[in-house]
Amino acid sequence: MDETAATSSAEPNRWKLTVAYDGRDFHGSQRQPGRRSVQEDLERALALLAGRAVAATFAGRTDRGVHAVGQVVSCDDLVPAMPDATIVRALNAHLADDLAVVAARRVAAGFHARYDARWREYRYRIWLGPRQPLARGTVWERRSGLDVQAMDAGARQFLGTHDVASFAGGGEGVPWSERHDRPRGTVRTILHCSVRRVLPWWGMAAETGEAIEIRVVADGFLPRMVRTMAGALVELGSGDRPADWISQLLRERDRRMGPVTAPPHGLVLWRVGYGDEVPVDDPDGDPAR
Repeated sequence: MDETAATSSAEPNRWKLTVAYDGRDFHGSQRQPGRRSVQEDLERALALLAGRAVAATFAGRTDRGVHAVGQVVSCDDLVPAMPDATIVRALNAHLADDLAVVAARRVAAGFHARYDARWREYRYRIWLGPRQPLARGTVWERRSGLDVQAMDAGARQFLGTHDVASFAGGGEGVPWSERHDRPRGTVRTILHCSVRRVLPWWGMAAETGEAIEIRVVADGFLPRMVRTMAGALVELGSGDRPADWISQLLRERDRRMGPVTAPPHGLVLWRVGYGDEVPVDDPDGDPAR
């Protein structure tokens, strides 16, 4: 049985919220003293709706400046009689324009947004061409061209289960990190990794430049892992590294050997998968599929 299936009315339910945000004005998703965070804003809206303090659990952490269209949040069922569509409207009435609940549903009492997640999908976008004001703060803007085929070939080297220490930030990718003492250490399974050209939403890319998207799906992520993977792939696409550099870094298992981390604003938490959901190779980039 899918753990996100609603239980009978005799059992207490939880809410599964799908949340989107523009990360530019947030200091990350998790609550931080004295700094604006997605969690703080959302929990304030939940408290106003419930009339009491509410703890919200996020499926994944995002850094300052990172965006989301498919972040998942779980919390107690605050108003059992309220329909799902009304929950969305009621919460959004208390949220700023750069944060929104885009869907709400009641799920089984034991549902946990983080621990029940089977995989997460991130997408990193790069714009190659003249400055584009409509893209500002949502893509990594670069002036020089990149070899997309070389980047995609490098991305395939990530597939499978690897020790990804060379791509872990926050001091977790060095040999003496306490992370290595945890059950999984720095080992993660990459289910999908690819690089492709995409059409930017403002159009006319063929005439003015080129948009590139890096797509990564894995069973878990380490701090700044996707941004470091993106940085490595850009170095491959620039011709600055040999074709097998990704495999070399995976063998090294040491962040000191790795690339520069890509800036946060090109990264989007796209989807989170639960139960028997599988990542769909989605050529159109539709998070609802």
